[in-house]
Amino acid sequence: MLAKKVMRNGIGLNSRIREQIAIYRDWKELSAEFNDEEVQEILTDVRADLLESIRMKRNLEEIIMDNDNADQREILRLRYLYAATWAAIADELNDTVEWIKEQHKKALKKIHVEVTDFCEDCDCYAEESTETM
Repeated sequence: MLAKKVMRNGIGLNSRIREQIAIYRDWKELSAEFNDEEVQEILTDVRADLLESIRMKRNLEEIIMDNDNADQREILRLRYLYAATWAAIADELNDTVEWIKEQHKKALKKIHVEVTDFCEDCDCYAEESTETM
């Protein structure tokens, strides 16, 4: 399912962004010390990677927020942006794991069509295209 593949790109995204921020700060500090063209190029590349992750997070948040069901939004947010386990999500929403998984499945079905444009440049779009042929 394309939606699930796209949403999985968000698992651990917050952690990845924090790590990229730390890396960016390190390279920025080095670039201030050494006004070297190669260090500046590395800093530019690291910044571009960070911005790409931030854009991905924003896109995933927009996809999630388009869902009109508050529980489903929360399930998607916790699962894909915070990498929460099914049990943790069930505890958070005071419901059963089975209900959480059912709502998760319904939420993914709602976003299947919406994510096609979002995913054009990633690997999961290529996989989906070849699967349908």
